[in-house]
Amino acid sequence: MMKNFLDAVRGNPKLAAGALALLAVQGLLQARIDPLRRQPAVEPPSMIKSTGGLPFEYSLAAISGFRQVIAGLLWVRADSFFHSGNYDAILPLLRLITWLDPNWLDVYATGAWHLMYNFTDTDQRSDRRYLPVGLALLNEGIAANSTVFDLYKEKGWNLFDKVKDFKLAADAYKAGRDADPNHDINQIEHLLAHCVERSGDPEGAIAAWADAMRRHKVLWDASKGVAGKEDIESRNRQGYNNASKNFRIMKVRSYCRPRDIARLGLVEASLGVKVTRIRPRVLRVEGSWNLVGCLKDQYDDLSFDDKGDPKSATISSGIVMDGPVDGARVDVRLQNAGYVMPDSQNFSFEVSDDLTIMQDSLSSRGGRRTLKGTPYQFNPGGAGDQNLERAGIYSYKDQASAPKGISAAQALASGQISPIGQLQLVTFIFPPMTHQKKFYTLADLPALLSELKSDPARMAQLETKKILVATEDKLALSEFGKNRELDMSKDPKMYGFKTDLYDLIVSFSPRSAPDFVQDRLGWNGEGLKDKRYLRSDVKLGQQMLYLKLKLTKEDINGSDKKVLFDDSAGIGLDKLQK
Repeated sequence: MMKNFLDAVRGNPKLAAGALALLAVQGLLQARIDPLRRQPAVEPPSMIKSTGGLPFEYSLAAISGFRQVIAGLLWVRADSFFHSGNYDAILPLLRLITWLDPNWLDVYATGAWHLMYNFTDTDQRSDRRYLPVGLALLNEGIAANSTVFDLYKEKGWNLFDKVKDFKLAADAYKAGRDADPNHDINQIEHLLAHCVERSGDPEGAIAAWADAMRRHKVLWDASKGVAGKEDIESRNRQGYNNASKNFRIMKVRSYCRPRDIARLGLVEASLGVKVTRIRPRVLRVEGSWNLVGCLKDQYDDLSFDDKGDPKSATISSGIVMDGPVDGARVDVRLQNAGYVMPDSQNFSFEVSDDLTIMQDSLSSRGGRRTLKGTPYQFNPGGAGDQNLERAGIYSYKDQASAPKGISAAQALASGQISPIGQLQLVTFIFPPMTHQKKFYTLADLPALLSELKSDPARMAQLETKKILVATEDKLALSEFGKNRELDMSKDPKMYGFKTDLYDLIVSFSPRSAPDFVQDRLGWNGEGLKDKRYLRSDVKLGQQMLYLKLKLTKEDINGSDKKVLFDDSAGIGLDKLQK
């Protein structure tokens, strides 16, 4: 058969030229595939397996002008690998598909998602070695599709949600906005405003929301009453309303947050950290701190107009209780000493086996603060009460943790309840919404206290709910990581620990904190202080809590249980790094 083929070629110059052209194309394609085949840690046993054993005629189609056809077939195969959890097998297919059809946006977006989210360890922690790889894939897609917004949006979201670099995320959304005049305002402008806020620029966020409102209004007005454009009108009307709401919220926050921090003072975090090696490659990072925020919805919106501007020079803040809150997280990151995530511009699946990165977040829970003359609840094993929480009245489950106190009735009769304690008490008994208010102020107290004291059923409710008034100050710090093990022993491919030194970083950034924590600490940590771990040189323009320890391979791999660092006991202080 081969002899007949060669005889035919010799007798047909056109066929010979075509065969030579096919061989040249095949050679170029093979040269691009070969480097990928030399990556055994990523690629399945054979390219034939990863491409599903596609017949020769399909491969011929790819080099004969039917590139999109074969790309579609490969994508179907990649989808089957995804649903079976065989993520490694997807990577070579992604590479081939993007070569064959560089304008297929979903492949870049989905590929980056796999790389940045789906490669995980046993405890579902993402393999952060692949973050720069995922971003590089998106950069390649953007370069091939620079006039459409979709991949800019994907890059912005991954930087916002996964990398937590809000400034770079904002830059990506801006680039998408500027590159594509027909971009989706909801997907680009709205997320841009959120990124600008999270990057610590409230005034910039206000301007971004105003710009989004303007753009929505132009499209909304242009589509009003036009047949066939009802969806455009509805989408932009809704987008305008959402942008208007966020614009107003930002205006109120930009007014209230600096004012409240100045009025209430700085919060001493008193961060304390303990690091214990439980067994080889298993660490416990635990600690406590004074996590203080404001109760949710504490701004007196009635004092601001529809645009978020204050109606008068003096604004009542109502109860605005600040105190320990749940909901913020402390970040823990273990990585090769001195590692900095590279700014990858050239895409490659290659990830160094020598690189180890583990990142996790530890929830803070259990903080309590009750001041002398304010109410609290002694409620062993009882369920929480939202009205108590809204009034800033903490519950204690055991006598040892609770402050000393007297009954609320006794405190009212003897005058042993402070003005702020009185506000808390009436806020609990008479939820402000029942009086068409969002807050009570000191001016409301006389009438509300008189109503309470004259109502036996309400007074009995205080007894039934076990509401007491403290005769001493009591503070319990929030705790994190107490019962959590960071187990890196089950995933040696991801956590190779092949180098000698590692950085263990424990940190808290206000920019990533919930809104009600930012209400007290500010966007950039303006309301935060700490005697040991407050840093302003880690991330530009913000104060944050930051502790970096230098650990050795032996610290991590040692066989016995050992405390590696405990600042309260003075253990391992020599491991502290700048």
